[in-house]
Amino acid sequence: MKKIKVLLSLLLCAALLTACGGGDVSRVERCLDRGKLYSEQQINDVMDIVEKFFRAEFDGCCLLRLEYNEEKTLAEAEGWAQQYGADEAIVLYSDFEVDSSGGDGSLNPDSTYRNWKWILVRSGNGAWELKTWGYG
Repeated sequence: MKKIKVLLSLLLCAALLTACGGGDVSRVERCLDRGKLYSEQQINDVMDIVEKFFRAEFDGCCLLRLEYNEEKTLAEAEGWAQQYGADEAIVLYSDFEVDSSGGDGSLNPDSTYRNWKWILVRSGNGAWELKTWGYG
């Protein structure tokens, strides 16, 4: 009887770990362009939002690099802010690997995505909101 309880406990733990899943952010390298628009802390706060989302939504993927480049942000920010009715936008770029599962099925299995965009917006001094991500 004791062996059955132990076995059931182990199976339950394995099922819970599988169900939790999530994207891996343990190896991410943060690359910050220290420009004039945002402080290092502000950029890190925005990166935290992206990492949290990646961890929750990108099962079977490993985030390798997360980059803020002020020149690239300046080139795109106004258009993104207008699209979402916000005062400002920030653009981050990332590289990540996808395992053999293909993530949620919409990604190519066993592949690496490079320069994947993350678009966040805010109005006034409000909180940054992640609005969209992907290529394009």
